[in-house]
Amino acid sequence: MPENKTLEKLPPIESGAVLQVSDANGTMKYVTRFVGVDSDVIISRLPSISQLKKSEMGSAELIYRDTFFKKRKLVMRLISNGHVYAFETDVMDLFVQGSRLLMSTYPKLVQGRMLRKEPRYPCTLPAKITVGETNLSGVMINFSQSGGLCQLTEEIDQVTLLQAKDDDLDVSLSLQLPFDDEPAQLKGKLMAVLANEKQLGLSFAEGKELIQRYITSLKLDSISEYF
Repeated sequence: MPENKTLEKLPPIESGAVLQVSDANGTMKYVTRFVGVDSDVIISRLPSISQLKKSEMGSAELIYRDTFFKKRKLVMRLISNGHVYAFETDVMDLFVQGSRLLMSTYPKLVQGRMLRKEPRYPCTLPAKITVGETNLSGVMINFSQSGGLCQLTEEIDQVTLLQAKDDDLDVSLSLQLPFDDEPAQLKGKLMAVLANEKQLGLSFAEGKELIQRYITSLKLDSISEYF
């Protein structure tokens, strides 16, 4: 791993950057979005209720206020311009209506390091695929920002799928990402049909930003043990 650097302030971060948040002992972890800094206050979006795994507790407001009580210590990690940054922060306040925002203290110190590039990532994401009039179910088993490999749970009609590939038909992909309540919708092309292995190689054309968001969360998770 590249060497850590300690910074006295957070560098400029683009609004909307993927943010991983955990508590001090690692029992809570979720992925959300960085909103910005206002008067030395870190502003981020509150996570979906499903990420907090407390749906049995009652209303969303009750869950948020029970989880994000004042002065609760959090660790935030995000990626910007080829670097990953990590810092500690304390809960100050939250807005549970409208945009659902979390306000926390500006960090005293920020740990930063350069990020290594990894072209392909293993995963197990439930997927539904539509090619022409053919509907398939499976699991995405690895992917990059440009495409992925899907393991199907049913037999492949090789002739039909190869014809769809030759005809350059569009592929609709419904992919269940772990931090979203609803499946992500992507568009792409069929690049390979592996009938014996019941696998399809896909390229992504629309929805790449959703895949990049998940890749970023994986990168943050893979380095979280280091700082």
